[in-house]
Amino acid sequence: MPLRTLIVAVAVSFLGAHATAQAQERHDHPASPSLKLGTVHFPNSGKPAAQEPFLRGVALLHSFEYEEAAEQFRAAQKIDPAFAMAYWGEALTNIHPLWGEDDPVAAHAALGRLSATRDARIAKAPTPRERAYGAAVEALFANADLPTRARGFADGMRQVVSAYPNDPEAAAFTSLALMSVVYSGQLTPEARRQASSDAVTFAERVFREDPEHPGGAHYLIHATDNPELAARGLTAARRYAEIAPDAEHALHMPSHIFVQLGVWHDVVSSNERAWAASRSEIVARKLPNSDLSFHSLQWLQYGYLQAGRYKDARQTIATARQVLSGIDLARAVSSDARYTVGFLEFQQAANTGDWSGAVCERTLPAEPGPSESDRERSFRIQTTYQTVIAAVMCGRNEVVEGARTRVEGRPDDYALVALRRALQHADLLAYIAGSPAKDLDRLLGDPAPLPAPVGPPTTLRVEELLGEARIKAGRVPQAAAAYEQALKLTPNRSRALLGLARARRAAGDQRGAADAYRKLLENWRDADADLPVLREVREGAASVGVRH
Repeated sequence: MPLRTLIVAVAVSFLGAHATAQAQERHDHPASPSLKLGTVHFPNSGKPAAQEPFLRGVALLHSFEYEEAAEQFRAAQKIDPAFAMAYWGEALTNIHPLWGEDDPVAAHAALGRLSATRDARIAKAPTPRERAYGAAVEALFANADLPTRARGFADGMRQVVSAYPNDPEAAAFTSLALMSVVYSGQLTPEARRQASSDAVTFAERVFREDPEHPGGAHYLIHATDNPELAARGLTAARRYAEIAPDAEHALHMPSHIFVQLGVWHDVVSSNERAWAASRSEIVARKLPNSDLSFHSLQWLQYGYLQAGRYKDARQTIATARQVLSGIDLARAVSSDARYTVGFLEFQQAANTGDWSGAVCERTLPAEPGPSESDRERSFRIQTTYQTVIAAVMCGRNEVVEGARTRVEGRPDDYALVALRRALQHADLLAYIAGSPAKDLDRLLGDPAPLPAPVGPPTTLRVEELLGEARIKAGRVPQAAAAYEQALKLTPNRSRALLGLARARRAAGDQRGAADAYRKLLENWRDADADLPVLREVREGAASVGVRH
């Protein structure tokens, strides 16, 4: 079968396929009604009629619209049952490495429809390039643990991109594969740094050479999702929602960079669009509300909180409760749906200081089980941490003591490390509230370094707690240093700016305090008029002659 090069612009419609010089023929496809997903260039040997759904599937896959991508790949398979790339594409929709979700059983079911064994499937691909892609995907679904499989996928994609350096798909999938290795763990620090750096390099190459490619923009945002690198992803963040406006995830993703840079009004606008798009999609596809993008709703609330829009932030809790009313969350596939109300309640309390109502009524959840997805485990561990903190703030000492009992005499694992962190933060909160400290130097010492959070922090920020506790202890210069460190890890975060302003004012640095107050006032330019500390912030911002 001749190799046909298809250049499909999904931005307006799927345009006609253009054959390679080798084939010397052209196959035109009717324009697709409308999906705007970006531009995909992916030469392949599938039948001409299978190109439109296949390339739409690739574009959707690059934007993590997994279910819709799988539907398109199956449509391509129906047209061309021997089209191996369509089966490998569908298999990839069953692993969501950056979301902590992995379903190799479903992936093998898709692969099994092509052929029963790896070698037989690879043999069905008619070109060396497609066989190289197939080998990389097959490594991702080998009989091994996830870190090993992720490394196999990355190694396979490195071979593809080395053999076909002008293939934007190879570079895009290599970037994704390298990030999958980083997220799955079991790397030395140096290997992690190298994989992360290479992921940025490959994504930047795609975005530079093919600026309408959805994967280039998307993967560059993910690869630069930390304060040190976020500026390198800002152009991609500004562009991605324009490249693929019909992919709900593309509307949300720019906010990953906006959060890392502390651009709160852009965080809000990105996630208002993404949440609205998610609600429209659920209606259009007749899906249950448990499939809504609660991830976008959580980020929207966080943007509101940083912007001082506490009433709008609280409304997100009411919205989540309303859309989930009547749904059996125990049976829901989505972990986000199961935990989102609790997450929103905690964020509201942690960022406003209003510890009342349902957030105070939690009990410790069961420990995560070994069969749960990484995403489910992560939410359950977050919930345990948040339950302990809420118990401290609400005076429920029995819950805190129950947590202390759970960790006594047990070796650390991921869940217990998080629980011990909750208890450490509980000690700081108790000291701030007036309880004496047994070992003040230990309590107020610098914590072990932690990476910057990806997105809204799931815990209280220990640097902010230390800043407040050090002010109480009269260690004002160290308090200011703690808040400055907080702002390196979570730039422009409003509570850290408020704490820094107060620490500088306590140290007699009125000009430095005014600078922090002014930055906070810019965050709060649309804040609720009755925000309790707004008067303090306005007066502090104007205290050295600069007025708003």
